[in-house]
Amino acid sequence: MKHVRLIILASFVAIACLTAISYTACNKDKCHNVMCLHRGVCNGGNCECPVGYEGLRCDTLSRDKFIFNYNGGDSCSNFPDQYHQYNIILQAISYNPYEMVMKHFIGNWDDSAICTIQSPDSFTFIGANNGTTYQGWGKLSNDSLWMAYSVEQDTSTYSCHYFGQSKRVGLH
Repeated sequence: MKHVRLIILASFVAIACLTAISYTACNKDKCHNVMCLHRGVCNGGNCECPVGYEGLRCDTLSRDKFIFNYNGGDSCSNFPDQYHQYNIILQAISYNPYEMVMKHFIGNWDDSAICTIQSPDSFTFIGANNGTTYQGWGKLSNDSLWMAYSVEQDTSTYSCHYFGQSKRVGLH
């Protein structure tokens, strides 16, 4: 009788061990061999990247795809029937992976703005020159740059929209 109990107990332990082994084999940690960079976090085998980074392993700076010359123009509420054409240049700021500088803003070489990455395809910006301040947001879609912003000049404020196409000649 003792042998039968030992055999039943050994069989039960063996079945329990095999069940545990096959359960853990079926539910493998999908993040076991995934290394996310720049404080990215693995979730289900994929990296969730912090703002400013993207890619399979969070190894690409989001801002790098913005760094180009854009040929386009804007229309503003203070002159709704006019389209002002000019180029905008976005350049990287070497010491900050989340920022870039926008040059030739509003078609003036003296006007520039600091842009801060908000998501893989968007940024906000703010700038000022000689009593004129401006702020807004920009979005990149394929090779197109879309921006909406407000300008405060002296005592008047107006809003503008810019659309430009990348010349795909990076300024790195």
